[in-house]
Amino acid sequence: MKNAIANLVRWSGFGAMQRFLKARNAVTIVVYHDPAPEVLREHLRWYAKHYGFTTLDAVATAMETGRWDKLPDYPLVITFDDGHRNNTALAPLFREFDLRPTIYLCSQIVGTARPYWWKTAAADGIGVERLKRVPDPERRRLLAEAGNDPDKDGDDRQAMTWDEIARMTDVADYGAHTRTHPILLQCDDDRCADEIALCRAELEEALGRSCRHFAFPNGDFSDREVEEIRRAGYRTARTIDPGFNDASTDPLRLKAFPVSDDATVEWLSVQLTGIPAWLRKRRTANTGDSANGATPEWTGSMVKPKSAGV
Repeated sequence: MKNAIANLVRWSGFGAMQRFLKARNAVTIVVYHDPAPEVLREHLRWYAKHYGFTTLDAVATAMETGRWDKLPDYPLVITFDDGHRNNTALAPLFREFDLRPTIYLCSQIVGTARPYWWKTAAADGIGVERLKRVPDPERRRLLAEAGNDPDKDGDDRQAMTWDEIARMTDVADYGAHTRTHPILLQCDDDRCADEIALCRAELEEALGRSCRHFAFPNGDFSDREVEEIRRAGYRTARTIDPGFNDASTDPLRLKAFPVSDDATVEWLSVQLTGIPAWLRKRRTANTGDSANGATPEWTGSMVKPKSAGV
């Protein structure tokens, strides 16, 4: 299936046509988690040939002022979710390609040895997708009973330290990704509000600079979450709903293309058409899985669930 889709897109010219018709004057946002530098370098080379790098702040300003002419042709924003430890190795690439990505941080995980809950043995044993679908207190209880209390440090640090984050402020912007990366739809109103608002406050205190961009964990949100984000004073909120962003896009529902951390350049170009995400959505609807559930093999991710982002 994967090879068939890649060949179809390549030989039909659909990807190039879509870039010309859609991406030329609308903003493309891509989502990574923990790519290896050698993979990202190949991706950045391809992006540099087809897009113009820009920042979320520039996009937010264009949306607020209507001055889209201030953005480059084929504007592209690169984002990273969670604040993984190995993101620090990407700083030389950001300098080499003269780009400024946004890294979304979980304020109560970065700077600690607390693990990302979906990257634990407990989550592997229980099932990450099952844990995404239960109320948040139950998720936390199940993880703790299985030996990975999400409030306690793990054996190995998985996230960036505050010092590492500070050393990258010259090449990266930082956004909020909640305090502990719960599935917000599974949180009660108070927990949802705290995860959204306190994350911004904690990041701003630690970094000494404004934090005005948010990304939904697992891409899950409803009107309640959007309203909490608005109340907390964010300029943008990024989903993982595939598509392009223009003057009609709600800045608190920005569309984005998830990219596999280990994708070949050929498969990267396919993922930016949105076809794999569309097929994945149809598959999950047919199987009854969560809307942003497990990634089937043919979507291109070869990362094992334990190390995949959510």
